[in-house]
Amino acid sequence: MLFDLKTGKRRRVVQIVFGFLAFIFFISFVGFGIGSDVSGGIFDAIGLGGSGGENTSVSSQFEQQIDEAEEKLAEDPKNEKALTDLARYRYLSGQDQLDFDEAGQPVLTEEARSEWNAALDAWERYVKTDPAKVEALVAGQMVFAYEAVGDIGGAADAQRIVADADPAPENLAILSYYLYSAGRLEEGEKAADEAIAAADGDQKKLFEKQLARLDEEARKAVKAQKQADDSGASATGETGLSNPFGGLGTDPGAAPVAP
Repeated sequence: MLFDLKTGKRRRVVQIVFGFLAFIFFISFVGFGIGSDVSGGIFDAIGLGGSGGENTSVSSQFEQQIDEAEEKLAEDPKNEKALTDLARYRYLSGQDQLDFDEAGQPVLTEEARSEWNAALDAWERYVKTDPAKVEALVAGQMVFAYEAVGDIGGAADAQRIVADADPAPENLAILSYYLYSAGRLEEGEKAADEAIAAADGDQKKLFEKQLARLDEEARKAVKAQKQADDSGASATGETGLSNPFGGLGTDPGAAPVAP
């Protein structure tokens, strides 16, 4: 099992909630591809675009692809193609097993969490093979899976792969967001500076304002966490943040996935 959030094995570092920032910045400029060369925006890239479909079972939708990948890995545990296939289809399987509340908002089920943990396990095994060219599209899917299961540091590392493959200002801004949210302030500042340098016109002005606010809030959160640690008091929250993609669908007002 890759994660065990219930027992708190992942260190709780920073809690940053940016309702306005997430809605305006990430949804407007990233989710729908505004100012980006990516057709359809990040939702389509990670398999979340469109109106969605029915919650189908793994056996009817992805069992064959998963079985084939696992068979190849039984013969060669370091088969890079099989590992990325397993990560991709476990991710899609988990997406299909999300539930929805009465308001139509997505809820992370135990089945979806299990599939995404399996996807992330395959992904981390793939990264350890030190591939010559990392699969950036699958990395983008893993960013979302990491965030959904509560590993913001993992999301930041996966997003770095996405940004390295395509250093568009939007990708660098998302990298900055996750790094700051994981408490990695200097790395977050560097990514923010790169995002601003890569942007131009009105986008540059918006990035300068939003990322400066992000930097300020992240530093406050880290300081508060340090004070709590020094005093022995319980931290106010885990490594959580307002979902920068506004939920699992294309609705910018959608709530983050409920655990």
